[in-house]
Amino acid sequence: MHYLVKEFVPPLALSLRWYSFKYGWKGDYPDYQSAKAKCQGYDEADILNKIKESTLKVINKEIPYERDGIAYDKPQMNFPLLSTLLYVASKNDNELTLIDFGGSLGTTYYQNYPYLSHLKKLKWCIIEQPEFVEAGKAGFENEHVTFYSSIAACLAENEVDLFLICNVLQYLEKPYELLEELKNSYIPHVLLDYVGYNDQPADRITIQYVPPVFYGIEASYPCYFLDRNRVEQSMKTAYEKKYDFISAPEKYYLQLKPFRYEGSFWEI
Repeated sequence: MHYLVKEFVPPLALSLRWYSFKYGWKGDYPDYQSAKAKCQGYDEADILNKIKESTLKVINKEIPYERDGIAYDKPQMNFPLLSTLLYVASKNDNELTLIDFGGSLGTTYYQNYPYLSHLKKLKWCIIEQPEFVEAGKAGFENEHVTFYSSIAACLAENEVDLFLICNVLQYLEKPYELLEELKNSYIPHVLLDYVGYNDQPADRITIQYVPPVFYGIEASYPCYFLDRNRVEQSMKTAYEKKYDFISAPEKYYLQLKPFRYEGSFWEI
């Protein structure tokens, strides 16, 4: 009991994380549309404006790091991701071209660029929703970063070494269709990062309730906890898994069940 009390009654400074009974992941819905019908969403234009503002602060070195429009006082390093980027580049004569699927306006690029700036070539291709692509092309492209609306559009212009999808797969309405498209692209390396898996052999569709600290309002949207075996069996028809890892040490809770975000690295 003392352990549970400690976990669920944290200091006030941590109370905006997912310990609250009000926020976090809840429910077990029969399909994505059933969950979506109960979500209140968020103002996409307002979110984009917040992310534009915070990303510009990173570019101008006013803050060291941002994610989802939230400023952080120090970079939140993802060392499994960074080591994978360096590994793939080392196999390709210190050159790296990657797709960052759902990469916002460059959050992960700016997080890792100080450790990749020595590469002979770095091309960071971000695939995003149309409004993000428009904003990215208007003010956030540089010698390394470009924006595309689809995998096909990116591959038409680039020979891609690595496909990165970080904390995005579980929010797609049809995540397995993306995996099929990915396999048909023949990109040689894939990094699935920050994936929440179900502890049962089936997908679980939940609603994620987000505290207003992120978007300025309370928001909610569908979120999968994916069937690990189904994901891996899909990937194994074209790729070999090289390693698994824990994406971050923090524990989160699917109602009362703890989980950690996980990742895996695959080669064709």
